[in-house]
Amino acid sequence: MKKIKKSVLASSLAITLAVTVACTNNQTENSSGTSFTSNLASSTANSSTTATQVATSETDSETATSDRESVDWDALETTEVTLTDDGLEITAAGTYILTGSTTGQVTVNTDGNVRIILNNATIKSSEGAAISIENAEMTVLELADGTENTVEDASSREDEEIDGAIYSSDDLVITGSGTLTVNANFADGIVSKDDLWIEGGTINVTSVDDGIRGKDSVTVSDGTITIDAQNDGIKASNDTDLGKGILTITGGDLTVSSGDDAVKAEQKILITGGTVTVESSVEGIEAPVIVIDDGDISINASDDGMNASASDIITDDLSLTINGGNVSVEMAQGDTDALDSNGDLTIAGGTVSLNGPNTVDYDGTGTFSGGTLIVNGETVTELPEDMMGGGMGGGPDGEPGGDMDGGFGQ
Repeated sequence: MKKIKKSVLASSLAITLAVTVACTNNQTENSSGTSFTSNLASSTANSSTTATQVATSETDSETATSDRESVDWDALETTEVTLTDDGLEITAAGTYILTGSTTGQVTVNTDGNVRIILNNATIKSSEGAAISIENAEMTVLELADGTENTVEDASSREDEEIDGAIYSSDDLVITGSGTLTVNANFADGIVSKDDLWIEGGTINVTSVDDGIRGKDSVTVSDGTITIDAQNDGIKASNDTDLGKGILTITGGDLTVSSGDDAVKAEQKILITGGTVTVESSVEGIEAPVIVIDDGDISINASDDGMNASASDIITDDLSLTINGGNVSVEMAQGDTDALDSNGDLTIAGGTVSLNGPNTVDYDGTGTFSGGTLIVNGETVTELPEDMMGGGMGGGPDGEPGGDMDGGFGQ
C-alpha cells in the first residue's frame, strides 16, 4: 500500500495533471456552489495535573500518523476543478486539483479521506472561512510544485466558531513544495481542531489573531513558514485533555512576529531540529514543559525569552530543558528574563547565548551540566543569579553560584 510522502504526492500530481478526468457524471449544481459526488465509496482527564503526567501519558499523535501513512491516496478518484465564484462543495472522498479563483468557499463534508491540491488557486471568500473542512477522516492540503496560491477569509461570518481562514474540524496535513499565502481577516490563519502537520511548502500567514493553531497537536517537520500574527504565532491549544496540547518542531524554517507568545503550547513544546526565529514577541517560547534537543533558535522578546509556566491543565513539575542546539535570546530592558522556569531549569548541552538585564530565573532546581553558556557576551561556567528573578541561581549540577548582579556568575 502506498503511503503519503512528498515524493509520492509529487509523482501523483504529475500523473493527474497529465490526464484529464471526466467530471460530467460527478458534477451537480446547487444554490451554494458546485457539489461533487464521487463513485468511490467513502472510507469509513479534564482536571489540572502535573507535567510529569504529561511526559508519561500516551498521546494519540503516533496513532494518527500511522493511520495517515496507511491511506492509499493514489486509489482515490481524482477530479480537476476550475474554480468559479460559486465555490466548491466536496462531499465525497477523493483527490481534487483546484485551479483558478473564487470569491466563494471550498467546503469539505465527507466521512472519507480528501486531498486538495492547490495548483495556482486563489480562494478569497466573501462569506466566511476560505477553506472549511466540516468533516473528513483526514484532509491533505498539497501545494503543487512551482505554484502560487492565496487563501483569504471574510472579516465576519455567521458561525464564529469557524475561526480560521483555513479551518478543519479534523486532522489536517499541509505538504508540497509550492507557495501558500494566507490572509486571515476574522481571527486565525490556519486552524485544526484535531492534529495538524506541516510537512512542506512555503507558507506565509498574516492574521488579526493567532497565526497557526492546532488543538491536540502541531507538528512541523519541513517547509518555510513565516507568521505575522497580532496575537500568538503558532500554538497547540488543548488545555483540557491530558497528553495533548503538544507542539513539536523537528525540521523546517519557522519565522514568527507576534503580538503575544510566538511559539506556545498548553502542555509541552519539543524542538529537535529546524530553525526557529522569533523576530518579535512578548514571550518567545512558552509551555509548562519545554525541551530543546537540537535546532537553531533565535528569540527577541519583551517579557520572557523562554518561559516554562503553568497552564489550565498543567500546574506542577514545570521545566525548561536545553540538551543541545544553538539558542540565542535577546531581551528588552526592564523586568525581563531570557530563560524563566516556574519549575526546574536544566542546561545540559548545546550553545546558549543570553543577552539582557536578567538572564536566568527559576523557582525549582537549576542545573548547568554541559554545553556552552554565554551571558551578555561572556562565557560562564555556572548559572547566573539575577536580582529580579524569582528563583535561586545555581552552578554546575545545581550547585549554588553567581554574584547576584544579573551578570556572569563568576
